[in-house]
Amino acid sequence: MRYKFIILPVVLILLACNAEKGNKQSSGQTTAEVASTKPVHTEGYELMRQKCLICHMEKPDPAKRENMLAPPMVKVQEHYKPSFPDKQAFVDVITKWVLNPAEENTRMPGAVRRFKLMPKLPYEESEIRQIAAVLYDYDFGRMPDMHGAMKMELSLNKGQKWQLNPQTLWVIEEIKRELAAAPPAEDIASWNQLGRDVFSRAKTILMDKSYSGDLYQQLHNFFGGIEGHMHLLIAARDIKNARKQRDALIKKFESLGNYFE
Repeated sequence: MRYKFIILPVVLILLACNAEKGNKQSSGQTTAEVASTKPVHTEGYELMRQKCLICHMEKPDPAKRENMLAPPMVKVQEHYKPSFPDKQAFVDVITKWVLNPAEENTRMPGAVRRFKLMPKLPYEESEIRQIAAVLYDYDFGRMPDMHGAMKMELSLNKGQKWQLNPQTLWVIEEIKRELAAAPPAEDIASWNQLGRDVFSRAKTILMDKSYSGDLYQQLHNFFGGIEGHMHLLIAARDIKNARKQRDALIKKFESLGNYFE
């Protein structure tokens, strides 16, 4: 009888521990499932892997920069999603681009200059739409520090400022003027449009084929450094954040004169 009294508490303790362990495992699985938004088992993702990732990486890799054939998919998402936050509109514009790539329609001028215009691919429109839907939803996770890894800092031209053509200087002054003239205080749509306008003008500079070599690289470095602010201004949903991005852009353009004239 004494052994029964000893064994019973031990059994109860073991049962309790197993139950707690099971609950933790179940909780952990649920958390992981909720945290993971990567549709890696969908038909759309498989199409992306087969048809897109042969040239595009999912995320940029500083160690493989020289081997890149096209911009990483996450950068495509970053360039298009702020302007097309509605999923259907995003899918439509990506599909239109893949079916008929054209320089005047690109939202990635730096990528076009570096990798050339994407070729027209013989893919079914239905497949492209599935891929675009996955691209809209896909969580690429934490991004590497590409700016630091690729040394995208600005520098002078042998101690002298880089010389820009008159048209570029005019565009820059127009950007400064637009940034200084703040939109109506409570009209978030106008603030978003300001971001689109700045991006559109920046695009004309980056697509200017009269720039090449080190000068173009310096321009690319500058606009790469303000890219995030432009996208966040385009995507801002409150005036406070919109003002923050506008103010950051104003400071960036004020510093541009330290390197270009």
